[in-house]
Amino acid sequence: MLRGLALTLFSASTALAAVKTSELRELIRENDAAIPGAFIVELSSSPTKRVEDVHADFLGELDARATGKFSTRKKYKSPLFNGIAVQLHNPEDLASLASIPNIVAVRPIKVFQAPKTVSRRILSGPNDPNAIPFGQSTHYMTGVDHVHEQGIAGKGIKIGIIDSGVDYLHPSLGGAFGPGSKVAGGYDFVGDDYDGYETLPVPDNDPRDTCFGHGTHVAGVIGANPGNDHNITGVAYEATLLAYRVFSCLSASTDDILTEAMLRAYSDGADIVTMSFGAPDGWASSTLSVVASRVAEMGRVVTVSAGNYGEGGAMLFSAPAAGESVIAVGSVENIMVTRPTLVSSVEHSPMPYEDALWDRKPGLPLPVGESPFSVLPLWKDPDDNGMACNPIDEDLSQWAVVVRASTKCGVAKQIQNLQPAKPGLVLIYDTKEFMLPGGYFPCVWLANKEDGAFLVSEAAKGTVTVRFPQHNFTDVPNPDNGGLASTFSSYGPSSELLLKPALSAPGGNITSTYPIDLGSWAVDSGTSFSCPYVAGAAALVLQVKGKAASKSMRSILQSTSRAVPSSNDNGALAQTLAQIGAGLINVYNALNVQTEVSPAVLLLNDTAHWQGSHEITIKNAGKSAQTYELAHVPALTLISLDSTANYWYHPNIKQADAPVGIRLNVSRVTIPAGGSATVLATITPPKGVDAKLLPIVSGWVTASGSLGDIVKVSYMGVGGSMLDAQSISTGNNQLAYDEGGVPAVIPMDDDEVHPQRGPRNYTLDKLPVFAFMMAQASRHVTLDLIDAKSNISSTIPDPLDLASRHNKRAFNWSEWLPGAKSAAPPLPTVGAVAEWRDMSRGSIYAPGVPWTTVDFPTHFANGTTVPFGQYKLMLRALHIGGNPDTPAHWDIYVSQQVGLIKG
Repeated sequence: MLRGLALTLFSASTALAAVKTSELRELIRENDAAIPGAFIVELSSSPTKRVEDVHADFLGELDARATGKFSTRKKYKSPLFNGIAVQLHNPEDLASLASIPNIVAVRPIKVFQAPKTVSRRILSGPNDPNAIPFGQSTHYMTGVDHVHEQGIAGKGIKIGIIDSGVDYLHPSLGGAFGPGSKVAGGYDFVGDDYDGYETLPVPDNDPRDTCFGHGTHVAGVIGANPGNDHNITGVAYEATLLAYRVFSCLSASTDDILTEAMLRAYSDGADIVTMSFGAPDGWASSTLSVVASRVAEMGRVVTVSAGNYGEGGAMLFSAPAAGESVIAVGSVENIMVTRPTLVSSVEHSPMPYEDALWDRKPGLPLPVGESPFSVLPLWKDPDDNGMACNPIDEDLSQWAVVVRASTKCGVAKQIQNLQPAKPGLVLIYDTKEFMLPGGYFPCVWLANKEDGAFLVSEAAKGTVTVRFPQHNFTDVPNPDNGGLASTFSSYGPSSELLLKPALSAPGGNITSTYPIDLGSWAVDSGTSFSCPYVAGAAALVLQVKGKAASKSMRSILQSTSRAVPSSNDNGALAQTLAQIGAGLINVYNALNVQTEVSPAVLLLNDTAHWQGSHEITIKNAGKSAQTYELAHVPALTLISLDSTANYWYHPNIKQADAPVGIRLNVSRVTIPAGGSATVLATITPPKGVDAKLLPIVSGWVTASGSLGDIVKVSYMGVGGSMLDAQSISTGNNQLAYDEGGVPAVIPMDDDEVHPQRGPRNYTLDKLPVFAFMMAQASRHVTLDLIDAKSNISSTIPDPLDLASRHNKRAFNWSEWLPGAKSAAPPLPTVGAVAEWRDMSRGSIYAPGVPWTTVDFPTHFANGTTVPFGQYKLMLRALHIGGNPDTPAHWDIYVSQQVGLIKG
């Protein structure tokens, strides 16, 4: 059996103890995403046959080949997708299934786990420290506040939410279900106890979410009614919602169910379909990506979360967000955060603060009760360091000691000097150097340095005390990452080098509705919540521009978005478009700008296939002539690989100021009302950066009109050759530290995991597994048995050769199709074991992204028995952009000798 394996127990930044084989087996079991023998078969539609007859023909052919040993899971009769989901009782019958006429594609059915949010906090009420009392900060970020002021709130637009259902009894979500209600329809495809494997779905007409909460939170982002205790207003609070429950209380679903839900949302007339789920798969060819894209191409807006794999580095994207026509959405952090406040005995506004100990949750009040502490500065004035840099041994347990940055010693030294004095607490202002480890006396950072200076000044005049109320909070600007790309937000581009994500929206620290039984309100973070934000934004645009704007929605939002800075430093360059797409949406601009650009995105490809010449059309749709100034605005260049080309960057994603060269044939153009002009852009690859590190270049060509319109065209490409990059990972040592990495044959009869070295024999009851990872995505991967005496050799470094480890790279994830006819160049083999199509690259850093493992076969892919003998496994992978008929475009790995002997 083929499996996905995610060894999430281990950290790549530290030396690893040997992995237990028992742990390995359990992890294999837990991460077996594909359901054995389950496939979605897409059928060609006949102009002369009814869909029912096409299905009947297929099932008749399958029955003859599989001798009745199968069952039908689903039938799809949509004009968007004609097909059948089947369960083969004998997985080896796939070879027979694939030979049936009129099949377009056969794809495995995988179990999807409901998306895990990056952080989640249930709110106890409007005074909860995690709440954002102001409630409207995300709308200020995106111009939605101005759109609401104009009375535009999505009226008349239907939004289908495919998720865990919606708790429609929540007062802010209407409190009812059915026609005329906010949640007007939907369907439950799964029931409460569906796990994707052993239990069966129990569908019904009630999509209420009472046990999971994800879908209810998504619904609130889109449609929460204004006037609640948290002052939260949905982006499109007058839109009609349709709830499609596809995740059970056990948080499980499957491809065939998710496909059915998309087709149902389409047939129910949803103008917008939003999906906040996915799994690592950067190709646009998975069932979910294909169907989602077709829904969009039929004039419906489809928004999909980009994924939370940001720590995995570049080109680690997910499906269905990889679909060509969908809007994949990245995340930006909320600009406001809520902080507890302290009060002084001298009249002054409450002073917001943040706990300085790293093991404390952000936003919680200091747990010191409300008794007053006397304020003690460690200097008389800012130029007098006083006792700050000297050891202190007197008792300060009743004092709130004020500390600031010093020219003689840092805050860390001052805190160290204070340890013998055991102060009641420490107030730090005018700096925020670091978070302190747990175990210290209470320490807080004052949010405003002026508050610290005030306390010092007043303490010089006489006694000043401070108290820490447990229920006083205020909104303050997010000082750390407000308005920046969320670190968890996945990086693109897709495996086809499409601009993924397409754009971004607020997704970090989002307050929204939650099932009543689970607390009613919660703060969540993830692209799961930036995605529905864009769905709501699209509803506002459709209300104003009409539903005909659906097909151009992505371009409208991209061309009117704004750049996201890479840091809060003055003059910081923009964050790479590989993470934020065209930028942070601005709905007010989308509705009011009178200038259109086409195309909205220029795809440069890689240097092996560089597309540097492009025409940009600028249309003045206003009533007056405008003169446009044209400019190039580069974003930072993302360096995909490290300096030895071994690993994708994690967690410190490296970016460089290495832009492309752009030459425009004009720098200024005047366009009359209703007129258009064409601009020629010639783009050349970046200089001063190593092409072998696959630098991802991106930025914009902007057009600034004399009447205030600003629109832009995004571009993205790779300043290196994907064809030259190694596809199979040979540098990963996570299975057995200092013993080499994968690919490897791994004996499973030892107590600890050790890659096999040298020839070894196995009996049928103690077979090994073969594990590998992908350094790059690949259109085609094959695994064959070859004779042990074969002279075929590896074309990539041996991962068991520790001396050459630093000349290698690492990575993984797979979509598999065993038994299909291979298109790889012919080599002498004993028999085919398995074949994968459109595999994504892997990551040891992103949770849920597995190694691929294969049990050493007792049968070939066509079902015949593997005879006893001496063999090697041969793994082959086609490079991105490679020609399948060119041997040099394939990586080849040949394993250690494996003997299959009688017991």
